Amino acid sequence: MMATKQLNPFTRAVLMAKHAWAVFRAKETPRYVKLILALGLAYIVSPWDLVPEWLPVIGVLDDFALAALLISWAGGFKINSSH
Repeated sequence: MMATKQLNPFTRAVLMAKHAWAVFRAKETPRYVKLILALGLAYIVSPWDLVPEWLPVIGVLDDFALAALLISWAGGFKINSSH
């Protein structure tokens, strides 16, 4: 990513999410990585949670934490930029 310029947290999160999407779509990404990313996204958008959404703060925090973990994990995968 851009190592020469300090990015604000929102811009950095957006760039990381775009990279995670690119990792998911890349042909060279192993199937198990795509499966884990897809299952994680399905859990995040699913109405069934380990921690219910109606609990203040922690109900939503588990979804955000999983999203951050998946996006960070996908950031470790290198893909070809020549799409």
